[in-house]
Amino acid sequence: MLGPIKAETIVKDTFRIAVLALVAGGAAGPAWAADDLAKTAGEAADISLGLDPATPQTAALPGGLTPAFGQASMNEGEWRFDFHGFFTGPLNIGFNTRQDPRPGQSSTVLHTPPVVPDDLETFSHTGVVPMTYAQINFSEGNSIITAHINLLARQANTSTSFLEPASQLGINDVFVAITPQWSPRLRTDIFVGAFTSRYGATGEYDEGRYGTPLIARINGAGERISVKLSLGNFLFMAEQGIHGQTNTASASTTPDVWNDFADPNAGSTFVSHGHLGVGYRRMATLGLHYIRAWSQDDRGVGGLAPEGSLDIYAADLRLSLGRFGHLYLAGAYDDAKYVGTLSRIISVLNTRGGQGLIDNYLGGQGNGTMLTVGGQYDLSVGRLVSYPVPFSGDGPDLFVSLFAMINKTDSEYSYMSRTRTKFGIEGTYSLLSWLAVSCRYDQVNPDTDYRSYSFAVLSPRIILRTDWLATNQIVLQYSHWFDGYLTTVRVGDPPVEDVSVRPDTDMVSLSASMWW
Repeated sequence: MLGPIKAETIVKDTFRIAVLALVAGGAAGPAWAADDLAKTAGEAADISLGLDPATPQTAALPGGLTPAFGQASMNEGEWRFDFHGFFTGPLNIGFNTRQDPRPGQSSTVLHTPPVVPDDLETFSHTGVVPMTYAQINFSEGNSIITAHINLLARQANTSTSFLEPASQLGINDVFVAITPQWSPRLRTDIFVGAFTSRYGATGEYDEGRYGTPLIARINGAGERISVKLSLGNFLFMAEQGIHGQTNTASASTTPDVWNDFADPNAGSTFVSHGHLGVGYRRMATLGLHYIRAWSQDDRGVGGLAPEGSLDIYAADLRLSLGRFGHLYLAGAYDDAKYVGTLSRIISVLNTRGGQGLIDNYLGGQGNGTMLTVGGQYDLSVGRLVSYPVPFSGDGPDLFVSLFAMINKTDSEYSYMSRTRTKFGIEGTYSLLSWLAVSCRYDQVNPDTDYRSYSFAVLSPRIILRTDWLATNQIVLQYSHWFDGYLTTVRVGDPPVEDVSVRPDTDMVSLSASMWW
């Protein structure tokens, strides 16, 4: 039984808490349970007349839930926090000659970034020129559910001559991953939120030497569900997803540098996709893909153009051959109809939405078909010759990559119908634990009927690191372009091809990279 003094104290404290909660308009925090009546008056100091500055500026979640920051989950389980990152910080200097130097002017000019035919959104992109890139991944969760927040930037402000807001992507991905494993043979992966899905990545663990998914990249908010069933030596996979966007440029939006040249002609766009695959003993994986992007927005192109759509049919084969290397092959067929109304939620060969496809491949209103075939083969000679002794890369090694891509476009505008090809080879020799040398050669033909647009580039490199298996490196690179008579580059904002600009023939690059 409570004594008179203790009971009186509880009554007074409870009354004070209730009054403060009413004055704060319900902002005092979660409701007090009956068991909390025994709390001391000192705990009432947590109550305030306003919300904590860290509280989200949003309404309560569906169901009336209010997140309580810093509190452990009711079911602690295996909850843990992870932090990972990757960055590349390069200085790239292009060299060219001044045609008519005046007094006080040098005959040699320096450009940064280099003026070379390596624009990310065009078929001429090779990935030879290092690009500034930084990504930080945060996650919190357990073996069943995990929250992910990814930060991304394509510029470092301290190195720019003017601010490029569009390059500071900020929070790029926000999603929840639910991964229940129903049995040792059956697993389900569910992603819900805003995230990127990529299909056609040629590398074993990345987007490959070209940094270009051969099938498509999907950026948007929605869901993706994957089911994997293991039966003997076979793994059967099925995947489905649908994505939309969270904003749309209005007719009053003026395309400019600060908004990354937002396209007011593009309407709200949705992407639905399905995939089937079968794997054999972690050695071979065959996939079939179907992706459909469409817009039914009456605001696209002023509501006057037909509704746009893009259908992608693709297949790919991945072979993990152990000591014999890794091989990836893919083919994609794109059927485009009035894609000018499609937003950047869909990206094919690094182009930005339907307008990107029009500018770089289709022309006109974006009607036509496109066939893309490509692949990459990687081989570690050290792993091959050391067999049957396992080789983990902690010694001298020669690593070789072969890569190629062919693109054939049939457009309603005949001048855009053409065949494009590119191929390359790269070899890296690790001499010492802290030193490796590398050399890469690329040949690009933007139009096989007119070789004067073609070019080649040779890029030797010196790679410094702290150990054989270090997660850091400093690269000194020299590149020389062998340009055709009509080799063109994209310049300006937004970038467009300009035949009057002479490309740089040489580049020196110094870059630092680290990942953890």
